[in-house]
Amino acid sequence: MNNYAVLRGAAYTLAAAPDMVLHNGTTQTIERVVNPGSDYLKELPGHLRNFEDVISYAPNQVYIGNMTTDELDEIEFPWYDKKVPKAEKKGRLGEIIEQDELLGLIQICDVFDLVWLEKGFAEEVKAKLKAHELIGEEKVAVLDKNKDGVEDIMRLAEKEQAEPLYHGGKLVGAVKRAHDVDANLSAHVMLENLVTKASGVLSILNLVKTAGIRPSEVEYVIDCCEEACGDMNQRGGGNFAKAAAEITGLTNASGSDTRGFCAGPVHALLNAASLVKAGTFKNVVVAAGGCSAKLGMNGKDHVKKGMPILEDTIAGFAVLISENDGVSPQIRTDIVGKHSVGTGASPQDVISALVTEPLDKAGMKLKDIDKFSPEMQNPDITKPAGAGDVPAANYKMIAALGVKRGELQRAEIQDFVKNHGMTGWAPTQGHIPSGVPYLGMARDDIISGKIKRVMIIGKGSLFLGRMTNLFDGVSFVIEKNPRETENIGETESGPVSACGSDPFKEKNPVIGIFVSGSEHGIDDIKQGTTLATNNGYKALVIEGEDSHDKMDEMLQDGRIEGAVTMHYPFPIGVSTVGRVITPAKGKEMFLATTTGTSDTDRAASLVKNAIYGIITAKAYGVENPTVGIANIDGARKAESALIKLADNGYEINFAESARAEGGTIMRGNDFLMGSPDVMVTDALTGNLMMKMFSAFNSGGEYETVGYGYGPGIGKGYDKLILIVSRASGAPVIAGAVSYAAQLIKRGYRKVTATEFSKVEKAGFDDIINEMKRHACKASAEGGSEAWEEAKMPEKEVVDKEISGIEVMDIEYAVDVLWKEGIYAESGMGCTGPVVMINAKNKERAGEILSAAGYL
Repeated sequence: MNNYAVLRGAAYTLAAAPDMVLHNGTTQTIERVVNPGSDYLKELPGHLRNFEDVISYAPNQVYIGNMTTDELDEIEFPWYDKKVPKAEKKGRLGEIIEQDELLGLIQICDVFDLVWLEKGFAEEVKAKLKAHELIGEEKVAVLDKNKDGVEDIMRLAEKEQAEPLYHGGKLVGAVKRAHDVDANLSAHVMLENLVTKASGVLSILNLVKTAGIRPSEVEYVIDCCEEACGDMNQRGGGNFAKAAAEITGLTNASGSDTRGFCAGPVHALLNAASLVKAGTFKNVVVAAGGCSAKLGMNGKDHVKKGMPILEDTIAGFAVLISENDGVSPQIRTDIVGKHSVGTGASPQDVISALVTEPLDKAGMKLKDIDKFSPEMQNPDITKPAGAGDVPAANYKMIAALGVKRGELQRAEIQDFVKNHGMTGWAPTQGHIPSGVPYLGMARDDIISGKIKRVMIIGKGSLFLGRMTNLFDGVSFVIEKNPRETENIGETESGPVSACGSDPFKEKNPVIGIFVSGSEHGIDDIKQGTTLATNNGYKALVIEGEDSHDKMDEMLQDGRIEGAVTMHYPFPIGVSTVGRVITPAKGKEMFLATTTGTSDTDRAASLVKNAIYGIITAKAYGVENPTVGIANIDGARKAESALIKLADNGYEINFAESARAEGGTIMRGNDFLMGSPDVMVTDALTGNLMMKMFSAFNSGGEYETVGYGYGPGIGKGYDKLILIVSRASGAPVIAGAVSYAAQLIKRGYRKVTATEFSKVEKAGFDDIINEMKRHACKASAEGGSEAWEEAKMPEKEVVDKEISGIEVMDIEYAVDVLWKEGIYAESGMGCTGPVVMINAKNKERAGEILSAAGYL
């Protein structure tokens, strides 16, 4: 089975940097040295764009996901003199920030007190960044340290070789050197590296939001920018990746840097996909910030032609590569092109190595790739500079090779370029346009069914480092997640083998969200739905007082396959298994259970909870989950019963407490550390712990972390209904949707049936009944006769509830009604245990239960 990694999300950011164009772009800094009085330098300030112009520039809107390439094609070329009406700085895939915000973010990313801002400027920037939803008050606190005026900043620049920072033509800060004599730690280099770090941080923050992932879920980061950080003894030692992870709160992540000039991002993506496919990590982020040195790189040609400076933004991107979720497009790490040492440097050699050779091995033709994404450089920038239309040139080379191979007719070249290519839109910062700008749109287009398959191509010129004259390049294919079939799909050459079956056989399920009584309002619920949808899941919100009736109806007729709701009257014997992220190490843990009543006998309920937890963990993909029992009343009896089950042949992988004494009985520390995969507890304790884990970082009013209180599990219960609370916020709603969808895709019903069959063969019912008989004999009120059950009357629809009965008496109350010929079921309502009956019997049932002393 080839369980490929998937493209789970992508984010793109731009930071306007007009003053950096003047003072930090190498075209300008070199000109200032060799020709300080040039007309170019004199005219340049008049060609800088303001922030509104940057926002309304069509290629920038495409970059952050507010426009498509098709919409860009509809605008008459050139684009620089045409504004997009009502353009927004926030995009579906990212955002554009102003230069002052970038300078503030640079100081936030500085952990060595090298960046100093003028006091008044710092106060203004702090107010803006504090209001930014992804940065906030905690991160901006560092800006409070700025006490210097302009004179002090000027002294740093003039006397201490600091690199000055400008905004609006005014001196507003400086970056100090990090070493007196080490050129690798000069102020100039430190500023370049901090710009790269800050823009990469901004992209990762946006990725966490757009992909709907929690920071603690990211295990590894790969940075692929074109800068290098180190000192005189190791000039490129690194590590940008871990430095960015620190600022963005990816506390469980490690990381490293990958370099390859313009091809670096594609190398990094292949590394990430391979790490995930190998099972080394579940979630890997590939990210890169932009390059201040390349600002205004083609400025002379733009000024000469009367154009604005278009290379005036610092770009960044971040991509999330994750384990196969059955929804997101998968990365075919077995369809990879590479420019090897012996390949050669002719256009035909390069395109053959990167495009046709990997397709030949996979049995594909050029037309089997719906879209090719090579260097997606913006022709508005490159054509005036004499470099032509870079993407179009790449597509023509691919088409020409297709003609030579007999796959295309010469007359088809233009149509091929139009249908399988795209107009470029990305900033020309080397690694930034190299294949990756299309990833976000490609994911959407593949999931929506617009296309099936794309090829990402990265190429680089290695001679720039003066180590080799060799060319470089790598490529890979991304395609629709097959889910239901062992074939990826039909190509013009016939079916393409997936080299194995996909682990998720079922289609992407529709999950209904049934809300009533949320403490955060319907808008927050809808935001959670949007997060789930952005992550590739199908979810819909059902409102109204009768939402539960509607939910049952939709589950029954198959319009939805699972449901998320805020409360539900599960029958006795069914309880929910929550899923949390433990704070110590970010490890996921199942809480068995969090709501409902597995059994009216406490110890017996703990045993059932353990089985329910094992079932849920296995259904979610944990092959052999470890089981620990919380140190609560009944734990030792439950442990003894579980040991009997294990001795009888039901496999239970008992966990060991992290405390010195070890053992299966778990202490409070084990909750925090996630010592077992399944933590067995009673529903009340589980519910309390669920709220603690979900809302500890918000003060308790808003549940921000986790996947909710989980699905109702019980013998013979086949509805997939997951519980969230009235305090559950949008992230938890989205988490619950993903929890439900993954259980369906992994075949939870089959797992449930299989596990109940196994446990029953091990004498489960006998062990439970024996526990209850002992409990009855130990009771002051009854002997073994207390456990005699009444014969069940003919089953009826139960649509009314009778509440107010003690949970320990609920089964006896049902027996009393059965003996009187009234069909009833026990259940757990929003406020406690209930007896569920048909509406016509409610009055009489109430009288019977009152007479029997239960009401």
